[in-house]
Amino acid sequence: MHILLIGATGRNGTLVLTEALTRNHTITALVRDPTTTSTTLPPHKNLTLLKGSPLSLQDLLSAMQTPTAPDAIIITLNPRRLTDSPFSALDPNTPPALLHDSVSNTLQAIKTLNLPRAPKLVINSMQGAGASSKSLIFPLRTLFNHTNMKHTLDDHNAVDALFRADSNGGDAVGKDVDWVLVRPPMLTEGESLPVKVYDDEGSGVCWMPKITRRSVAGFMVDAVEKDDWNRSAPVITN
Repeated sequence: MHILLIGATGRNGTLVLTEALTRNHTITALVRDPTTTSTTLPPHKNLTLLKGSPLSLQDLLSAMQTPTAPDAIIITLNPRRLTDSPFSALDPNTPPALLHDSVSNTLQAIKTLNLPRAPKLVINSMQGAGASSKSLIFPLRTLFNHTNMKHTLDDHNAVDALFRADSNGGDAVGKDVDWVLVRPPMLTEGESLPVKVYDDEGSGVCWMPKITRRSVAGFMVDAVEKDDWNRSAPVITN
């Protein structure tokens, strides 16, 4: 399969890239500057690097035709922060709605190109967004809503809304594509481990779930290859 990867230089994105290449998929990675990615994204015969931004519709249109139309699009974007802590303030250069605007542009590009078959979207979301907020214990829910995490959570919720019918029953913006919103909880380092998959509400998830980044990467590529989770937002844990 051919995959367009948006967010390839991030901590999750590089692992998704490695996993997809290991499975012999071809990848086009849309990156800010291909000349600075040689250490994080080493050359590979199945990898095409393309300079651009998901905030540019024109860049996305180009990426979706280089070298060919994708079968799937994986988005692993995460807002840049001043430190590695998820509770750190956002980098002042980070667009306030990076995730929503990037996904919205991606949907618009798919519509504009009118491909014979729309690519599936697999998006790195987070536990706590959408219906999965019910699976958070109260202290975490409070923390997410009253710290710098709120900005990221609001952005993920805005992405979620793109794939849901509006309050008046109107069609979702993303109604014509298959999609999977992957909702991991606290991320840890380590090897890929068996993944437990829960429903959109995270029913049955333990109080303080965790998952390794490599496990998330493996599941996201699984979601490209399989139709098991199409049009759903599963919470995943180890």
